[in-house]
Amino acid sequence: MALTGVMAVALALATGASGDRLLLCRPNVTGDAALARGDAVLEAARKSGRFLDYGVVCVDAAESARAARRVGLEHAVSATAEGRVDGSRYVLVLSDAATEAERARQTLEVAPGADAVAPLRTSVDQLLATLPKKPGPDPAHVAAWSIVGAGAVAVIASVVVAGQARDAADRANSAPDLGTWAKARDEWQQKRTTSGVLLGVGAAAVAAGLTWRFAF
Repeated sequence: MALTGVMAVALALATGASGDRLLLCRPNVTGDAALARGDAVLEAARKSGRFLDYGVVCVDAAESARAARRVGLEHAVSATAEGRVDGSRYVLVLSDAATEAERARQTLEVAPGADAVAPLRTSVDQLLATLPKKPGPDPAHVAAWSIVGAGAVAVIASVVVAGQARDAADRANSAPDLGTWAKARDEWQQKRTTSGVLLGVGAAAVAAGLTWRFAF
């Protein structure tokens, strides 16, 4: 339970503000609008959590790049959705706001009646994978070392509590009366248990963090 909490905190540190937002232009729909299913592009992009909806169509990658630059974003995605009798055809283009150049392109054919959102989500993820990585430490490494650090803190706390348990044991051994002895003995048992739990959780967290950092 405690180890799960440690890992959750570390993951939150690693993923709290990962990546910049991108501008998403509404898809340029051609052919049969019903068959084109342009809304599938918007739904797939929303699921990634990375896009800001521009709300209007961009005619090409250069226009989407200029729109992104105007609102202070570094990249934009424009799209076309073509509706045909034999299915839907999508073209997604990632452009750079500074140069207005096309950075990557994904083309997708979806059969009539088939789900378009899932394959479009894959195409969106592939576009995002082409973005340059921001300078700085690898988020996965940060998370791994955060777990190691949290584990080390738990181990240190275990040592401190173990010392308190020893003090309680000494007080019990030198107690002049039954009441003092019982109180000190109860404290010793509680501190001993707490120390053992902290040691186990801390050691497990250190091992898990080091394994994550160097084995994966």
